[in-house]
Amino acid sequence: EGVKKYLVDITFETDFINLLSFLREVEFQENLILVNNINVKFVGNQKNIAKVNNTQRTLNVQLSMNFYGKI
Repeated sequence: EGVKKYLVDITFETDFINLLSFLREVEFQENLILVNNINVKFVGNQKNIAKVNNTQRTLNVQLSMNFYGKI
């Protein structure tokens, strides 16, 4: 009682390092946050991917989460 559930679906582009930072921030939030589904894909074609350093590759991220917070 006194807890509300929020469903959140987001899509964004980022690099791998920033995605890890985001997920760590989600992990340490005061409210309960459950990741239901995460889909990560490289952006661009194979020729462009081969030319870019691994840490700078752009990722397309689709994330589905449940937030449980006090009212």
